[in-house]
Amino acid sequence: MKTRTLLTAAAALSLIAGAAHAASHARDIFIKEQDQNGDGVVTKDEYAATRAIQFAKTDTDKSGALSQAEYVAEFKARLEAKLAASDMTAEKKAEERMRQMRQTDVRFGVLDSDKSGGITKAEFDYSGWRMFVTHDTNTDGAVSAADPIKSDQTT
Repeated sequence: MKTRTLLTAAAALSLIAGAAHAASHARDIFIKEQDQNGDGVVTKDEYAATRAIQFAKTDTDKSGALSQAEYVAEFKARLEAKLAASDMTAEKKAEERMRQMRQTDVRFGVLDSDKSGGITKAEFDYSGWRMFVTHDTNTDGAVSAADPIKSDQTT
């Protein structure tokens, strides 16, 4: 019983800690994950603050850059929590885990744009900023339900 409670708590914490790392491609999920004050609006400053916290949490060795191991560990924790909550079969979960973890290595290589072997704070911020701009379709400097969804986006 204690082990199950600890695992559940660890999964919940990893979801909270990981929510800001990979900004959602769906506008409404983006807002839900990034809206820290609950007003239904994600401002530039709010998003930047959330990203800074996430970078600091993921940079476990405090080197100022995310190593591939740190990046993969953060993603894997979120993935495992998602799979634990899923109703997929064990076989499907294993397939999804393998597919997602392969893609994590690819994403790390893309995000490490200077090929230094680590994702700098600037590289991390740039990747998040692109998603913010994608969702701020009315270009008012905030993401909310007032932003029209482009035909190639989802809610």
